[in-house]
Amino acid sequence: MDPRRGAADRPYPVGVDALPTIETASDELRRRALDPPMRFGEGILDEVLAAEEPYVLVTQPQPLALLDPGLRERPLATRIVDSLEHAALDRLVAGLPDGETVVGLGGGMALDAAKYVAWVRGTRLVLVPGIVSVDACVTNTIAVREWGRVVYRGWVVPDLVAVDFAIVRAAPPRLNRAGLGDVLSIHTALWDWRRGGEAGKARFVPAIARRSRAALEGVMALAPAIGEVADAALEAIVRTYALVNGLCVEVRHSQPQEGSEHYVAYRLEALTGRGFVHGEVLGLGGVLMATLQRNDPGRVAATLDAARVGWRPADLEIDRSTLERALVGLPAFIRESGLPYSVIDEADLSPVGVERLLATSPGLWS
Repeated sequence: MDPRRGAADRPYPVGVDALPTIETASDELRRRALDPPMRFGEGILDEVLAAEEPYVLVTQPQPLALLDPGLRERPLATRIVDSLEHAALDRLVAGLPDGETVVGLGGGMALDAAKYVAWVRGTRLVLVPGIVSVDACVTNTIAVREWGRVVYRGWVVPDLVAVDFAIVRAAPPRLNRAGLGDVLSIHTALWDWRRGGEAGKARFVPAIARRSRAALEGVMALAPAIGEVADAALEAIVRTYALVNGLCVEVRHSQPQEGSEHYVAYRLEALTGRGFVHGEVLGLGGVLMATLQRNDPGRVAATLDAARVGWRPADLEIDRSTLERALVGLPAFIRESGLPYSVIDEADLSPVGVERLLATSPGLWS
């Protein structure tokens, strides 16, 4: 989760200024966000969609192809999402017929696009993740791309999150294994948050940190089952996403789950112009930042390997020179982006320091 908002200087649809944001969401909306309704099961999608008619469907080609022909014919309209650029999302909203419910089916792009439609139109929102590599099905802000960077807009709570194991398991296994990376980020994020509190840059809440850590430990114990893409492990990942999102709602920021490991991912995306599998690039960032923190990086790497997550530069097709450039440029990047305090603020990320980091991070090149 990342409840930060970028500069509000882009045009949005008429009346959007009156819609909820992280700053203005009502207490009732926040209360709902702490415990969003969720359903898990095999083959539940037909029943879920039948209860939502009429609805509009926002999706991607792969999950749409998994639907039976009868299900594909039910929506008032179906839209395929291929961009989270602000202008593309506004075109999506303008081109949809009226409907009481928007259903998002697919990965993070489809879910965030559906969240945007529901936020702007004020409709019911049902999210059906096609993979569990990212927590977009339970987070409340919407990842929007502006000027090539991700900013976070709005505040919306799903009326239902429906996880159909048959849909999720049909995705490539790597996309579900990668869900571990978005949970494992807690390990480095809590270190950053605590250090920010010690430096007077953040209000650290030990009770929230303990609950976040306990959730992490439960998922780490399931690493082999995640590698097998077992239903119970997939459910545990999604439930942990929801629990930790609730903790972030309580403290009104994302530091119980997001820290320097995410900043590495953001920097790599900005530098390369590429989109990575979110949990995989977070795994890389987690090992690197845990090494900087002297925060048991070997356990981070071993857990990723036990779950068969592809986190190494070679897995992500990142060459050494690109990784070096990304790390050397990290301090300037986080200052420009206004990101919260982290180990990056106190580490040596000069070319010499980066060389040392790459040489000492466990398993990085194996």
